[in-house]
Amino acid sequence: MTGSVITESDSHRLHEQLGVRFGHETLADVIAGAFRNIHAPVFYITCNLNHLRVLQSDMEFREAYRKATLITLDSRPVQVISRVCFGEDVPLITGADLFDALFRQMRSSRDRPFFICSSDDTGNRLRQNLLGRGFAPDSVAFYSPPFNFEHDADCNEMILAQIRKHNTTHLFLGVGAPKSENWVAQHLSDLPAAHIFCVGMALDFTAGLKKRAPSWLRSSGLEWLHRLSSEPGRLAPRYAGDAVIFARILIGQKLVQVFLPAWKK
Repeated sequence: MTGSVITESDSHRLHEQLGVRFGHETLADVIAGAFRNIHAPVFYITCNLNHLRVLQSDMEFREAYRKATLITLDSRPVQVISRVCFGEDVPLITGADLFDALFRQMRSSRDRPFFICSSDDTGNRLRQNLLGRGFAPDSVAFYSPPFNFEHDADCNEMILAQIRKHNTTHLFLGVGAPKSENWVAQHLSDLPAAHIFCVGMALDFTAGLKKRAPSWLRSSGLEWLHRLSSEPGRLAPRYAGDAVIFARILIGQKLVQVFLPAWKK
């Protein structure tokens, strides 16, 4: 509950059931950390119900989670369970909220963002927005990779070379989960000292190419309903699978364990 003391026992019980240890940093904490100078890549993941479902069977995705620096909770239903059943008040930090806040606070004098986008249109819109805010043309870069790029060694090396040449300070991936997270984990040792975020459709939302749910739906935990009505064919099977995972959590079944490093201040 809000204002209650979180004990190590409560935190352990939540981790033991869900298999993931979430950071307790607020959105403001994460934003502040994301503008620190660093000497190695810092990898952020926002975890929703779909992630929890995929983690049950995808070994590569689990390995990506193990390489993450910070996992934030991106699921209001899971937040409610955490609070009611475990007394643990985990901050809700969605990929869309996180990216939008970071994008708005990008500094033209210091930051060099690189976007791996679902389309050139998304990348162009994000770039033009930043150029209009005073960013130099060479300080903003993006790439929209072809289908199945993650299996093309030459394409991957080209992307990595572009990211390094750009002197990237913030790398954002919006090509879907678990593809984005797995790609980062696979190439983490080849990436520069950048803050790295896998934020799904957040790039398209901020670019204005997809419409996010109204704030009252988001605050009610019903953003999924808006998305389902927008893309029923694609999302109905996904949400049905996510509902099964949620039911398993509700009845107290333990999920696959993923052990994560502690978030370093």
